[in-house]
Amino acid sequence: MPSIFGDILTATKTRLEAIAGIPTVKIRKKPVLVQEDTIPLVLVTPGRERIGMEAFDTVVEYIYEVQVTVIRAGNRIYESDVQSFLELRQSIRNTLYQPLLAGAATVIDINMETSPPFDIVSGDANNYDISGIIVKYKSIEQRVS
Repeated sequence: MPSIFGDILTATKTRLEAIAGIPTVKIRKKPVLVQEDTIPLVLVTPGRERIGMEAFDTVVEYIYEVQVTVIRAGNRIYESDVQSFLELRQSIRNTLYQPLLAGAATVIDINMETSPPFDIVSGDANNYDISGIIVKYKSIEQRVS
């Protein structure tokens, strides 16, 4: 039996891949770059899983957090490609901020948190432009006894 969280990750990836000009989208356990990655890249990773409301001791609202991380080469050039990066981020936000998620039948709503468009990263990662969005999918499920 497939997991609901797995269905949500896959459906999120599918929805992102429908955006014109989107970089490669990968599902990972954590939002980390590996040596084989080509940049630009969009990572879809699982975040927290929380319980929301409950009804009649059998129906539960679960909230699944999905982290969407956009990584592009920055090379410490702070004035180029600002507009195109913001347009990509806006396309991602608008595509994901929908009430239902095809491919994840139990999803009934969504909330979203965004990090700054150009997150400040310390250490060796400062050669990248990194932006994150946390999508919180609400799912109504039966409590299994």
